[in-house]
Amino acid sequence: MSAACHDAVATPVAPGAPLKVLLIGRPNSGKSSLFNALTGGRAHVGNYPGITVDVLEADVPLPDGSRAVFVDLPGVYSLNVDVDPQSDEGVCRAYLDKARAETGSRVIVAQVIDSTNLMVGLTLTRQLRALGMPFVLLATQRDVLDAEGRRLDVKALEAGVGAPVAYVSARGSARVSDVFESLARACVPPAPEDFDARALADAALPKRGAASPLRLHQTTQRLDRWLMHPVLGPLVFVFSMGSLFTALFMVADPASIAVEGLLSLIARGVTRALGEGALGSFINDGVLGGAGTVVQFLPQILLLTVALELIEASGYLARCAFLVERLLRLAGLGGRSFMPMLMGHACAVPAIAATRTIRDPRERLLTLLVLPLTTCSARIPAYALLISAFFPGMAAWGKGLLFLALYLFGLVGAGLASFVIGRVLVKRRRSLPFVLELPPYRLPQVPQVARVAWQSGVRFLRDVGTTIVAVSAVLWVLLSLPTLPGKPASGAEPARPASRTEVMNQSVAAHVGRALEPLTAPLGFDWRINVGLIGSFGARELMVSTMGVIFGIEGDSEADVARLSQSMRETKNAAGLPIYGAASGLALMAFFVFACQCMSTVSALRRETRSWKWPAFVLGYSYALAYVAAFVTFHVARALGVS
Repeated sequence: MSAACHDAVATPVAPGAPLKVLLIGRPNSGKSSLFNALTGGRAHVGNYPGITVDVLEADVPLPDGSRAVFVDLPGVYSLNVDVDPQSDEGVCRAYLDKARAETGSRVIVAQVIDSTNLMVGLTLTRQLRALGMPFVLLATQRDVLDAEGRRLDVKALEAGVGAPVAYVSARGSARVSDVFESLARACVPPAPEDFDARALADAALPKRGAASPLRLHQTTQRLDRWLMHPVLGPLVFVFSMGSLFTALFMVADPASIAVEGLLSLIARGVTRALGEGALGSFINDGVLGGAGTVVQFLPQILLLTVALELIEASGYLARCAFLVERLLRLAGLGGRSFMPMLMGHACAVPAIAATRTIRDPRERLLTLLVLPLTTCSARIPAYALLISAFFPGMAAWGKGLLFLALYLFGLVGAGLASFVIGRVLVKRRRSLPFVLELPPYRLPQVPQVARVAWQSGVRFLRDVGTTIVAVSAVLWVLLSLPTLPGKPASGAEPARPASRTEVMNQSVAAHVGRALEPLTAPLGFDWRINVGLIGSFGARELMVSTMGVIFGIEGDSEADVARLSQSMRETKNAAGLPIYGAASGLALMAFFVFACQCMSTVSALRRETRSWKWPAFVLGYSYALAYVAAFVTFHVARALGVS
């Protein structure tokens, strides 16, 4: 026990009671990074305040042979402010209150504090000490101070806060032995003393001299002159995003071709082994034609995930929030809505959970209601297929700009929807001010970026291997099962066996799709697209797998992306005219921009709003908006001479 704990009051705990360590700290203090280093956990880590929005737990063996549960709580600035119970501070406070009431376990409050910004963190330290629970301080950013030739005075800090202190780095080697040693010395601090946070910070970490400025601080200032410029900053951001979407085609296309070749080899092997009967058709057309077609977009998904992770981990993401905060205010949102909306471009489900970082309840609800309009990665396969099918001669940079336009279209739609909903349905109230710390620029950790990419790929392949395979198989059955088997006329010769295309045209799925044609024909959609839209309600990727199954059956061939795109272009009606054209493709893309075709998103909205009213509202207005957008796009394109 440290000298600072001599006068501490011990908390009576039953012998052998389980140990629980609560990691608490301000956003961007390195808390989740330290959690991962200590536990090998999979908490999402980013150089942006408000990444952790759930309570994460991991069981960890201790050096003495016992075990402890480490808990990563959402980042908090203060425990003494009124907040929404569902926000990050509300979740953290509720967990603390529950832990204080527990009597059958040992609970240690471990505050993670940024050593390079001690003064602001020590304000939270005073509040945590006042809880009367065993307490330790874990000071991070040791690697940064070491690189600058500075060192934290651990003894001075221990004496000031009245509790053990571990001086660690959350990047690379975290010196976990120091953390475990400090936990062994944890104690209930003495009666709270109103120490001066600034004076203690200056004593524990003297300020740098004027002649030796911090290199990291200098670098951050130089970059911010350009990246935070009111004119150049937004231009750099738009250029970066445009370059990213161009790279989706230029870099990922070779990898997609390799995956396509592998799937073609598998399809030929299945045909040789099983023939072209029902079982062979089921494997090739139902499974490979559906799920296999979606797998070819894995490189694009991984590239987008890595790019967003690099932007986030570098510290640039926080700057982007400030750049767009004024625009978000015009839409009734705020700077804190930026992070969930950007996360929504990867997946809407974690983005919906990330809205807990928004303190203003009205702003949080508005963000929840418009998040499904952001272009998530699940739309990438559909967009890529449609762009390849209807704009085959377009250069990579042109496809990248079209991709960027679709993303911006979704953001503009979300802004307009927020503007209208905020003035019609959601009660107006005084908005809370937007306060956000700008972290210094840092090099992203390659292992962390690789881990996030791996998790994204595994999640994508798991969805392909479960939901998409199952739906594709069911769709193959519905496309192969006729609605009304014909009866040969009396005395007539036996009819020839129907082709697979003829069977599909009389199938249950085709019957349902044609029943919707009076509603969707003004959009340029036929029964095939209608079936695809029905299938994609469960998951947006199913649009591609559905079209892969349909055209795999219709074309009697392996349905890779290139063949699928060509088949869609060459499909003709009874008059011999092409069914699909660029106008139909643009209308379908416009429909996908706005339609909330994802049951996981609906379920997440239900969980966060604790009501079916708002998910039903999102479904209703998004489909109405999608229909109007597709209708206008189709007819404007036709009026402009687009075929």
